[in-house]
Amino acid sequence: MDRIDCLSAFVHVLESGSFSGAARRLGTTQPTISKRIARLEAEFGTSLFLRTTRRLSPTREAERIYEHARGILETFDLATAQARDVSPQPTGTLAMSVPSSVGRHLLMPTILEFMRRYPGVTLDLRLSERPFNLIEEGVELAIRIGKLSDATLRARLLGSVRRFAVASPVYLQDRPGIRDPADLSDHQCIGYAPFGDVAQWTFEGEIGRYVVDVDCAAKLDDVDAIQTMAVEGLGIAILPIWLVAPMIDAGKLEIVLPDFTVPSLPLNAVYFEPRKLSLRARRFLDLLIENRSVFDYPMRPA
Repeated sequence: MDRIDCLSAFVHVLESGSFSGAARRLGTTQPTISKRIARLEAEFGTSLFLRTTRRLSPTREAERIYEHARGILETFDLATAQARDVSPQPTGTLAMSVPSSVGRHLLMPTILEFMRRYPGVTLDLRLSERPFNLIEEGVELAIRIGKLSDATLRARLLGSVRRFAVASPVYLQDRPGIRDPADLSDHQCIGYAPFGDVAQWTFEGEIGRYVVDVDCAAKLDDVDAIQTMAVEGLGIAILPIWLVAPMIDAGKLEIVLPDFTVPSLPLNAVYFEPRKLSLRARRFLDLLIENRSVFDYPMRPA
């Protein structure tokens, strides 16, 4: 066990907020991380973290040491790279969370490019509609749709998610006409409910905003499954453009309420302080920004 390993463990514990999160990032075990932190504490003669049953907090000494430790690690990586006459390459485990549908339909080419470009990085990718708590679950970088409620996070805008109210021609064939949002009360709706409930849909028209109560025949936490239900004629759904456009081209979905728009949602990469981002996270964020055009889905519904 050398000092570089101990400093690396310390930096990852502070950045991830837990011993287990640091272990996942470094591809080792929690007891190993604990031993490395204990050795540092013995060498420095001070506690680095305050441990309770519910959380782990860095001490004031740890916060003062952090910048120096991070600098030492980056200098070590740079020196290693220069000794080998190569550019510094990211290593370790990049824990990242991405909404399932975004990952499946938009992000996979970027992920594959990253893995080919940086083979020294192990990717821990969580595809889920549930927003992960970055600290508690050791996630370093996340993609989020919608407004951010956590003021401790930093965000980099990647684009916006355009959404449309759609239904299949089979569903619409013998149903009442839909001229304005209030007519939805006469129809079956399929709701996106990642937190277990959905009660209202919002539309914007020429004279303002409309908020309508909807009675959903089904509530799901996965937009790909909602697309399947809509295509099968089970009701009206609000879906992102990447799930709408191909189905419109195939004649399997139609836009309802074409004179009204569903408000778009911001799509962000989120993380903690930029200075706490590892080299691997910075490289992935750079690649996201480089490839951000993928989030402006090229197919436009008619």
